[in-house]
Amino acid sequence: MLFTACKVTKYVPDGSYLLDKVKITTDNKALNDTDFSIYLRQRPNPKLFNFINFNLGLYSLSSPDTTQWINRFLQKIGDAPIIYDSIATQSSANELQKVMRNKGYLNATVTTETEFKKKKAKVSYHITSNEPYRIKKLSYRIKNAEIDSIIKTDTVNSLIKQGDLFSIDNLELERQRLNKLLRNNGYINFDKEYIGFIADTTVGNKGVNVSMVVRPMRKVSGKTIKTVEHEPYYINNVNYYVVNNIDQLANDSIFNSLDKDNYKGMNIYCNDNFVRPSALYNCTGIESKQLYKDKNTEQTYARLSGMHIFKYLNISYKDTQDSIVVIPKTDIQDSLMYGIENNILYDTLRYKQVDCNIIVTPDKLQSFSFELEGTNNEGDFGIAGKFGYNHNNIFRGGETFKFQIRGANESLIGTRSIWDISTEAGLQFPTFLFPFVKKEFIWENTATTDVYVNFSYQIRSEYSRIIAGAGMRYNWQTTKKVHHSLNLVDFNYVYLPFISDSFRETIGTSLLKYSYEDHMIMSSSYGISYSGQTGKSKDTYNIRASAEIGGNLLYGICVAAGAKQDENGSYLLGNIPFSQYAKVDASFSYNQIVDEKNSIVYHAGFGVGVPYLNSSILPFEKRYYGGGANSVRGWSARSLGPGSYNAGTDIDYMKQSGDINLNLNVEYRTKLVWLLELAAFIDAGNIWTLADEGQAGGQFKWDQFYKQIALGYGIGLRLNFDFFVVRLDWGLKAYDPGAAPGENWRFTPSWNILKDTALHFAVGYPF
Repeated sequence: MLFTACKVTKYVPDGSYLLDKVKITTDNKALNDTDFSIYLRQRPNPKLFNFINFNLGLYSLSSPDTTQWINRFLQKIGDAPIIYDSIATQSSANELQKVMRNKGYLNATVTTETEFKKKKAKVSYHITSNEPYRIKKLSYRIKNAEIDSIIKTDTVNSLIKQGDLFSIDNLELERQRLNKLLRNNGYINFDKEYIGFIADTTVGNKGVNVSMVVRPMRKVSGKTIKTVEHEPYYINNVNYYVVNNIDQLANDSIFNSLDKDNYKGMNIYCNDNFVRPSALYNCTGIESKQLYKDKNTEQTYARLSGMHIFKYLNISYKDTQDSIVVIPKTDIQDSLMYGIENNILYDTLRYKQVDCNIIVTPDKLQSFSFELEGTNNEGDFGIAGKFGYNHNNIFRGGETFKFQIRGANESLIGTRSIWDISTEAGLQFPTFLFPFVKKEFIWENTATTDVYVNFSYQIRSEYSRIIAGAGMRYNWQTTKKVHHSLNLVDFNYVYLPFISDSFRETIGTSLLKYSYEDHMIMSSSYGISYSGQTGKSKDTYNIRASAEIGGNLLYGICVAAGAKQDENGSYLLGNIPFSQYAKVDASFSYNQIVDEKNSIVYHAGFGVGVPYLNSSILPFEKRYYGGGANSVRGWSARSLGPGSYNAGTDIDYMKQSGDINLNLNVEYRTKLVWLLELAAFIDAGNIWTLADEGQAGGQFKWDQFYKQIALGYGIGLRLNFDFFVVRLDWGLKAYDPGAAPGENWRFTPSWNILKDTALHFAVGYPF
């Protein structure tokens, strides 16, 4: 209210106006009004939550005397007023009309309307699209027969077709696509500038005849300019230079001292054998005696970079002599000439050749780390220390070995005693280690394989617990937008050497007691995530889904072997019960960009876990909990639910967990000054159990669950460092399903802010 009350026109000269608002409207529902804002030559000052002139208010708090530091500071962190400019408005209108023409609306018109009031200006742009022009006929003017064949064979993927809008934007995208197509067919020196379009708009009925032209190269020799036909290139030699320092290659004499080796057709020159030839070969998609392809270069860059062992990496090509290359017909498509040798049909094409030179130098391969942490584990404050060791090239093939050991005490404040000592070791291989997987799949998909073991010893006043685990997982990408994760096996053994009588009595005979007994979990899981962009210029969305099953293999072994069963009919493996369950999770988030300083993020998450056969309850580690920094933020972690269950004044970690999880969130994010961001949010959700586990109102029922969805709201302050975000969220309860009847809605005269609020400190956005 303070900044809104400031006179934001303080620095607007007399006779001028503050550009307060800009509005763009179109008469065409197929066009999105907000997409046009980026083409405006002048836009108003960004506003907090899109209606409060916060940054302009900061600037207006200053005085013109810049000799005082406070005035310089306010003007630096604030925004100077944007003064309305009629010339910029007309330029914006012209730019919008140009954009419409590029989209195929050649007769579109743009009109402006400006309203002046109290030294403020409001500008409206009205776009009338009129009837668009469409492609009536598409033809090709390509003299190079081989290029003509390549392009016409691929017309099914063309971005311009008869009947489409005559869009200059699509013509440009088609140029880029064809440039990529030809560069993947040997044309290393091809560029999109050699592709042009001739358009005839005089054919009538808003039709356009379009002709695609592929021009030859132009070479300058002295004072003479001559045209040269495009020619495909062939890879002659693949040369690796493995050196300690790139500067060494500047001295020609270094080549005489380099060791030379030939590995499966690759020439390797080195003075440092920090990487195996086989590792280089497996990461190289560029092969001698093969047609040049851009994608092979890109994939080789990606695979070599993924090893994380090179400080310098460069791939270049150098022309060699022309030659006649004879290749079996099956290796070349759309050939122009055929020859016969030894009664075998061959394609005989004239190719120029290039040598591929790949230079790599080693990066720092080993590192040690020591960290001292302050911890807050659900209200238990403490201190922790961690030592770590990394070796990024332990087997000279980009394999990463990681080891860390951590010790923590989480009870510096309070009477509870909580100690945790844990260690973890793992190996990561920069490829997909799995039998029966085709080489093409391994090459096409950037992947890693992780093998790991871990051990944790927890000491609490109520119990002590040992958790040991091992597993193997894969991560890979099929496209830049799709990421996969497969936990082939994840094995965990939980052993409790001590449990107090009072804690055992608290657990009682409920199903939850199985979470605090010796047990095993052996599971496999698969997850997929997709990051996409909508038709709008900047809006993005993310979809994630995962499925996990546990205990099936162990159950099958026990049935086949006739293993021992306990009094509940559950099989035991070495007198130890194991969990059997299935679990599915899914989430969706959508980031709607309002302007450069404001965005709205929508999120929905759902999960369900079902125990079966050998288990009557999900393992505690796999159960859901409500509340916390990434859930309904009006509740602290593990204090919400299940359902309408009320645990009283104490949080009951054992009983306040469930088999079903639902989270619905909306968050408005706005940038303040410097790295600061502000957010306002509304959260809804809860957890439920599938079976009656003794929590009154906690079981999921179709006719009741919607009445048990908790509702919270609040504000948050964030520090955005780009590579990570630190946030502080203050959440308040709006609807509490666990409250007494008549007190569910918390907007009452007896509202207790201390009882109905929660403060969350976290790293990263909540979704």
